[in-house]
Amino acid sequence: MSFFSNILSYPAFIFFQITWLIHSLRRPLLLVSALCILTNPHAAIRKLKLFQVSFLYLALCKDKKWKVPSTDPASFFPKELGGTAPSNSSSHEYREKTLILIRHGESTWNDTFNAGDRSKLLFVAFFVPNLLYAILMEVYYFVSGKDSDSWFFDSPLSAKGVGQGEGLRRFLKKERMRLGVGARSNATTGEEKAVRLLLAAGEESNPTSQVVSSNLRRAISTAAIGLADRFAATSAKSDDDGILLIPSLQEISRNPDALTILPPEGKSRPTWCDDDIDGLSPGAFAELIDSRHHDGNKSLDSNGLVRLRQFCADVFDPSKIRKDVVIAAGHSLFYRSVFQVYLPRGTKHISKKKK
Repeated sequence: MSFFSNILSYPAFIFFQITWLIHSLRRPLLLVSALCILTNPHAAIRKLKLFQVSFLYLALCKDKKWKVPSTDPASFFPKELGGTAPSNSSSHEYREKTLILIRHGESTWNDTFNAGDRSKLLFVAFFVPNLLYAILMEVYYFVSGKDSDSWFFDSPLSAKGVGQGEGLRRFLKKERMRLGVGARSNATTGEEKAVRLLLAAGEESNPTSQVVSSNLRRAISTAAIGLADRFAATSAKSDDDGILLIPSLQEISRNPDALTILPPEGKSRPTWCDDDIDGLSPGAFAELIDSRHHDGNKSLDSNGLVRLRQFCADVFDPSKIRKDVVIAAGHSLFYRSVFQVYLPRGTKHISKKKK
C-alpha cells in the first residue's frame, strides 16, 4: 500500500477507534450524566435546552435565505458623493457616521471545522482527533455543570484566536508609538485617524467613538483583548466607555456557533481568556459589557438582510449609539454581506468576495 493510501486510511482508522471507545464508555458516561443532572438540575436543563435550540435552528433557521437587493446604493447619492443620482436631487437626506469593523479571532468552532491557514492534508488527517477532543470538552462542560460554557454553541476564541486579538493590540500599540501620544491633530491619513479612534488617543476622558459588539462571545472577547489598552486608559478617566452589545450584529449562519449563550439583558460571563487580560484588573471584563439592548437570540424567521438593515438603523439611533464613530466587533459573513449590499454594484472590492 502506498504512502498516500496510508494517509487516506488514517482518518477511517481513528474514526473506528473513537467509535469503539465511545461504545465502551457509554454506560459510565450515562451514569455520570445522570448524577450531574440530579446534583445540578438547573445547569443540566439549561444545557439540554441549548442542544434543543441548536437542532431547531439547524432545521428551521432562514438566516441565509435572502438575496442582495437589486437597487443600486449608488442611486441614492449625487455624483459629487460617488453616486449616480442627479446633483440637484433633494429627495434624500443624508446622515454620516464613521464605521470601523473588527472581525473576531479564530473560534473553537473554526479550529475544529475549518482548515484556516493549516495544510488541508494535515487538517483532514487530524480532523477526527480534533473532533473527539471538542466532543470531550463539550461532555466535560455538561457533566461539570458549566452551563455558560460550550465548545460548539456560541463558541469562544481558540488559543489562536486569542493570539490574533493580542496581535491587534500589539499593532495598535506599535502604531501609537510611531504616531506619538499627543492630540488627534497629528493624524493625517485615514489609517492614522483609525488608530487614534480605536485607542481613544488624546480623548480618554470623553471618547468620540463607541465600541459595539455582536452578542457572541468570540466577538466580545476580541474587542476586549484587542482594545485592552484603550479600556485601561479610559477606565481611569471615564465611566462612559465599554463594549455595547448590539444583537443585530449576530452572525449570519444556522450553525450552533452563531447562537448566543447569553440570556436577554444578562450579565456577560468571561470565557477562559477574558479574566487574565494584561492591563485590566480582575473582574474588569464583566464591567466592560453593556447588555441593555441584548434581547436574546435572532428569531427563527429572521434572516441576514433583516439584521443588516437593523444594524444600520441601530448605528443611527441616538437612543442606542449617540456617538459619530462606531467601532464594531463582529463576524466574517455579516461583514461580507454588508459590503455586498451597501457598496455600489459597480464597485469591485475584495471585501465583497473574501470573508
